[in-house]
Amino acid sequence: MSRESLARAALGAHPEALSASVSLATPLTMNRLVGRDRAAAFLRELAEAFSIAQPEFVLEGEERHVVTFAGSVDGHPVGLLVVLTPGPEGTYQAVDAYARPWPFVALARDKMVPVDQVLAEDIDVSTPYVPSGPADGYLDLPAAAPGLATDVAFHSPVLTATVSGRDRVAAVLQAVEQVGGEPGYRIFTQAGEHVVAAYDLHVHGHTWQVAAVFRFNGDAEIEDMLIYSRPWPVTAFFRGEIFKLLRPNYGPEFWQGENPLTALGED
Repeated sequence: MSRESLARAALGAHPEALSASVSLATPLTMNRLVGRDRAAAFLRELAEAFSIAQPEFVLEGEERHVVTFAGSVDGHPVGLLVVLTPGPEGTYQAVDAYARPWPFVALARDKMVPVDQVLAEDIDVSTPYVPSGPADGYLDLPAAAPGLATDVAFHSPVLTATVSGRDRVAAVLQAVEQVGGEPGYRIFTQAGEHVVAAYDLHVHGHTWQVAAVFRFNGDAEIEDMLIYSRPWPVTAFFRGEIFKLLRPNYGPEFWQGENPLTALGED
């Protein structure tokens, strides 16, 4: 499938690429949407709200395909990562979508709520979010993590500015682990200078799902980290907890939008 065809499938513009019983995990809701028409319509709503069309990065893996998009909402940058899992009939049986960063995704959500009531209804966090997908179970990965490049850039799913430099990024990653614990990896696929990963963390009793595209330099160090997350209500909890750890050293440019403590009831 061509790059353009994958992008069209990921954005719901080619519904025939989805199976009739496809399930979609959206970045904004707690539960999966089921059925070709429902999934394709929601993906088109996302594409319109995020003002995206052309793919930014495409991975055609053996077991699944991954497409990322960059867009904007009211002049603010947003991103979408979509994992497409083929079924036995050659169409996609599962679609898993993640978005970034939370405060600007909130602006896109505001635009979508009037046309899709599920966004106002499927946000109940009274029971723990337990995901299904994008793959069954967790992978066994080597304990040693790759090093960070001196000039590494970290594009967060909750921060509204890029964190740059090894020490600054390492401090953020330490805070992420302190809040979310050790990641459980569902996907870890290398493609040239890139690695695509999907993994689970935990916050406030919920699973917080993260997907990432890492780019490596010639020294096998990570030089760019583009991170997306879901679901939107759980990401708000993570943002609040990270804020409490990072606010002394990361200024207001990182915390645009709603007060991070609002989601925790601590504002």
